[in-house]
Amino acid sequence: MSEVIVWSDLPGDLLDHIANGLFSKVELLRFRSICKTCRSAVATNKSFLDHLKRNRRRLLSPYSTGKTCSLSPAAFYRVVLSSYPDKGWLIKIQDVYVSSQKQLLSPLSRFSIKSSGQTLDLLEFTVTEMHQSYDVEYLYNSTRTSFNFARVVLLEDLVFVVDYYKKIWWCNSNESDNQWARVMDEEVKLFSDIVFHKGYMYALDLKGAVWWISLSEFEIFQYGPSTPLDYYDIDTCKDKRFVEYCGDLCIVHRFCRKFRLKRVDIDITVGFKVYKMDEELVEYVEVKSLGDKAFVMATDSCFTVLAREYYGCLENSIYFTDEEERNNVKVFKLGDGSITKMVDSSFQSCFQMLIPPLV
Repeated sequence: MSEVIVWSDLPGDLLDHIANGLFSKVELLRFRSICKTCRSAVATNKSFLDHLKRNRRRLLSPYSTGKTCSLSPAAFYRVVLSSYPDKGWLIKIQDVYVSSQKQLLSPLSRFSIKSSGQTLDLLEFTVTEMHQSYDVEYLYNSTRTSFNFARVVLLEDLVFVVDYYKKIWWCNSNESDNQWARVMDEEVKLFSDIVFHKGYMYALDLKGAVWWISLSEFEIFQYGPSTPLDYYDIDTCKDKRFVEYCGDLCIVHRFCRKFRLKRVDIDITVGFKVYKMDEELVEYVEVKSLGDKAFVMATDSCFTVLAREYYGCLENSIYFTDEEERNNVKVFKLGDGSITKMVDSSFQSCFQMLIPPLV
């Protein structure tokens, strides 16, 4: 059995590194109250430069139609009652433009949630940042409007996007005159997703093949084989996404089917398949079970959560929304392939993690 090391025996530089991951004065006070060593290692006036840098809005060069745009960050947080930290809720918060206020968003989209107006004592809650997401907006009729990009990734000062037309673009947010440039291959020009994983930028093309983007030359090279294209005859693979799972970079295929609603044909999700690379076979194999994990597939990001840490969260499942029904959260159970809707559902408890006591 490995030796247990108490907090007071941890080296000062490691404690400082941990403190750098905090994002508020409340979190800092809690950290300093752990023990005398933590109190002496971290100052009360410590700033959170890394957090502020990642979460600040940035003006970007005009995109496409010449409209000046800006990078709009948002963050996912796990909120727990300090008196009962075992389970919590998932929330999404965004800074209000030209204001110091925070705006609560629907976790699986960027739609704002109206606050109940109640006063909360933040000392009763513990808040931990789980994941970062970004959007690109432009000013239209005095209103900030989203470009609805498929994915936006910030890497230091570099901004990478997959736009509505499945094209990859990049620009330097630290240089106002730096124009957007296209990233593509001569044979493959369209992509469904991008992600920064373990020090490398990867792209996913429409056929499920993974590509590597050089951050020095901004050229793109095929990195691995394609994922299986074993689609059903009646379904289409509407979308493919990256998601990090247990240290691996997995690929999620979303299957859709057309339904007619109010005389309009719409695509509704009917299932998912998850793949990861088998290093020995050098091919993608299907992941049959996520174990005690769940995927959260928001419109602007995808990430993994430990199900037991959230109220009602189902293991081995994928939480998602359809574009035509973004206010209706759904959960896909990988075990039996069933889908449960939040609206008109008798199983509301499985969506409890998305309904915090803050609204």
